[in-house]
Amino acid sequence: MAYHCVPHGRHRSQCPPPAYRASRRQDQDFKDARHRRKLMTFKPHEKLIYHITDITNLPAIMESGLLSDAVMAARGGHEIIGYPHIKQRRLEVITVDCCNSKYVGEFVPFYFCPRSPMLYTINRGGTGRAAGCQTEIIHLVSSVGRALPDDRDWAFSDGNAGACHTSFYHDLTAMADLDWSAINARSWQGKTHEKQAEFLVEEHVQWNRFHGIGCHNASVAQRVGAVLQNSTHRPEVKVKNDWYY
Repeated sequence: MAYHCVPHGRHRSQCPPPAYRASRRQDQDFKDARHRRKLMTFKPHEKLIYHITDITNLPAIMESGLLSDAVMAARGGHEIIGYPHIKQRRLEVITVDCCNSKYVGEFVPFYFCPRSPMLYTINRGGTGRAAGCQTEIIHLVSSVGRALPDDRDWAFSDGNAGACHTSFYHDLTAMADLDWSAINARSWQGKTHEKQAEFLVEEHVQWNRFHGIGCHNASVAQRVGAVLQNSTHRPEVKVKNDWYY
């Protein structure tokens, strides 16, 4: 007599039929194959990353590189455009577990997209600056490959790194699993957290790692160009009005 194993607490008639189980396996095999294809075509080093800052900070960035909030807090003199209480949380509460639990504020943050939800909040006056202030904010542009440090930690998050439920990663292949549809969307209702995924570099990013600067209008681009005359490294400056609100 043949005996059949039935899961505890489940009558044999409740078990999925073999055809159903085979279909589920086929679905999973299809998903696995699709994921492998995505990994084969995904090129993390080429992904562009963006940091927004006030134009008045540009001379200091040219001189010392782009610094983390922790370094800037120690030095002072930097024009802050974000929420002070969230910056404090990133400095004292939220840690990056894949980087020896260093605080988020010890890293220079980048978004994977321009026109971020944070810029929207800043431009609306939500962080204490005047409404409409986005014209004075520039996008510093690099790429994952250019910004990767040789001797310091780095990571990326699956959402806003200032949120307590965010996960962090130190494996570039895992970057393919970010919600890129949300990151690249111009409308992201219900996906604000995912759109704000961040790339993080410990302590600082050298000035020569940036290859572009996006500006709101021609007047700001001219001002940036004038500042760059004092630098041997001059990223390409472009008016990118579609990066703003």
